[in-house]
Amino acid sequence: MQTLSEAPGVVRKSTRIFVTQEDVAVLLGCGKSKAYDIVRDVNKAAIKMGKHPFIAGRANKYLFADIFGIPLEDVDRVINEKREE
Repeated sequence: MQTLSEAPGVVRKSTRIFVTQEDVAVLLGCGKSKAYDIVRDVNKAAIKMGKHPFIAGRANKYLFADIFGIPLEDVDRVINEKREE
């Protein structure tokens, strides 16, 4: 019997649509304080673009990946690693 992630028709494992300060710290190799500043800056960029920001401590993963030029696959890998722990 296959697991749900290996079932026919499943493209990939579902993941969240935001990054946290912990995710940002891992992806950019910075401290938590700097990561929180980056999350805040991504939310400010979302507001300037006319999009809704996430709550404090979370930022849109697509916008974050675009701003920092990080492939979404890498962002999703970090998010999924934290979920499996």
